[in-house]
Amino acid sequence: MTGGPSPPAQLDAALDQLIEEHTGDAAAVVAARKDYEERRGKVHEDEDLWERWSAAFVEWFVIERIPPGGDLPPAAASLRRARAAGDDDTATLIAALLRSHRSLFEVRALGEGEIGVLDLLGGGAFAVAEPRTMHGVEVGDVVELRLIGWRDAVWFGRTFVFHPKDARSAILDHARALIDRGQSRRDVIDHVAALRVRVNRYRHVAPARVYELGSKVGG
Repeated sequence: MTGGPSPPAQLDAALDQLIEEHTGDAAAVVAARKDYEERRGKVHEDEDLWERWSAAFVEWFVIERIPPGGDLPPAAASLRRARAAGDDDTATLIAALLRSHRSLFEVRALGEGEIGVLDLLGGGAFAVAEPRTMHGVEVGDVVELRLIGWRDAVWFGRTFVFHPKDARSAILDHARALIDRGQSRRDVIDHVAALRVRVNRYRHVAPARVYELGSKVGG
């Protein structure tokens, strides 16, 4: 909207509010982080992945995670409250976050205010609205992303976990193998994320080798 916050800023503000509302229970957050890192690998504060790992975690925590004994993620409770209060703007934002789509994507095009990506797990192609300058992003990048459909456009969430470009084929090999064994999309994403953590542990090994299916380094 002219003169108001940009759509990415509005989505960020809505997510920040959800994080503030639902991360007050420190024990629950610690338990969730433990589960998250058991699936995806543990990242330490002095590692270059820490900031992106933490942003992806809190986004997942409020939008996706089903708490023990529950049946809906924390953001669903906020959506109910917003609707009950007649706060349609907030409800629309939260609903968009809850409907968001997280997967592994390949960057296919970089345009003025728009980035084209291909879902490597689902096969869908998306034109993502991006008014900000995306420093360091290149065509061919393989990235774990969250996409949010809102206001007749698709926007990026905060999850950005980059994988080596030359690991694309190996990533697809892992995806096929896991899906053939009945694993879910989240299983694939988390398995590949754990390989990204291993890249930091084995700096003497070419990153793509860590991703090779059956590699002793990659697990």
